[in-house]
Amino acid sequence: MPRRSVVPGFVFDAKRKRATFEVTLPRTGGRIRRRRTVEASTRDEALSLYRQFREAALASRKREPETFSEYVRRFWPVIRSRLGAKTAANENLIVTKRLVPFFGSHRLEKINAALVRDFTAHLRLKPYAACTINGTLSVLRKILHDAVDREVIRDYPAKGRLPKEKEPVLRLELSAEEKARFVGAFDDEPAFRRHFAEHRAPGRVISSSRFGQVPRVFGGGLRPEGAALGYYFDRFRAMKPIFVLALETGLRRGDLLALKWSSVDLSGGWIRVTVEKTRREAVIPISDACRRALLECRGRGVLGEHVFITAGGRPLSWATVHRHFVLAKKVAGITRRFRFHDLRHTFGSTLASRGVSLQVIARALGHASVRMSERYARPSEEALQEIKRALDGFRATKS
Repeated sequence: MPRRSVVPGFVFDAKRKRATFEVTLPRTGGRIRRRRTVEASTRDEALSLYRQFREAALASRKREPETFSEYVRRFWPVIRSRLGAKTAANENLIVTKRLVPFFGSHRLEKINAALVRDFTAHLRLKPYAACTINGTLSVLRKILHDAVDREVIRDYPAKGRLPKEKEPVLRLELSAEEKARFVGAFDDEPAFRRHFAEHRAPGRVISSSRFGQVPRVFGGGLRPEGAALGYYFDRFRAMKPIFVLALETGLRRGDLLALKWSSVDLSGGWIRVTVEKTRREAVIPISDACRRALLECRGRGVLGEHVFITAGGRPLSWATVHRHFVLAKKVAGITRRFRFHDLRHTFGSTLASRGVSLQVIARALGHASVRMSERYARPSEEALQEIKRALDGFRATKS
């Protein structure tokens, strides 16, 4: 009788010098097995052959076709862990709300260019903005490329030219005149008081026997000439450095609020910070205006690890910054669309208009590639005036 080994799937007959192997392939419900009988002089030799057989059987098994939703369930948490917190949250929303509902039941290798174009048409009907559609397709490409890298699928399935929505060019950066008005708003107390005078909420007029039936005003906004509004202006003025640094460094709001003194080299004249979005180091020279703003923060009574802190020493919140940003626009008379992020765009476009190379701009902004900085490489109005001067000079020489 053959002696059965305690190793599952392994049987060795010492008398006949013969071994029998059996391996059940995983994820088949026990339906698919591999068997082999070999000659072996000893049990140890048979065990060595069994291990080789088992490894080869498992390696040769073809993976069952995997659907998009199955792949996302297995690997999206790993992909997401490589992203920054804000990017991970945004892309997780894209995956769960847009990609899985449409592609979930499709096998990965069947997500071809035609299906992607159908998906793009589906998003247009919602309708989503062009930048939202392009961002969604970018996440889809990331997942499919990841599947190729993990050898879950052999080749990238969506071959050919994929759709890309044409995004409108936003020209929301500040002009030189607007920039001066915006920064100057933090020092213009008369304009600050005029704004509150024009938008002051009226109080309630009440007559009471307690005051001899003389009508009196109760409630309402701060009085434009009052001391209380002066205290408010002092707090508003104290916010100026963070907006100066936004214009002089181009840092995103998260990186700006998280900026630490350890990243600031005042003696060397550099700010070096690893940006949250791309995990790349941004290297920014400290301009004169930037230095004055930093020294103002350094000279305050309360210091902490972060550059921008409250009177209590805590890091400044985005809600506080945004509230003062909105107020500064009103005091400066900027009524058009203008976002805090456009302070960063103003920094990039200013560098480009002064002839700074895209490579240098990319390094200063912490971009992952020069291509991301190309949006700033458009001629300024001053540069376009050179065309007029050149044409006028040519005509003058002809006449």
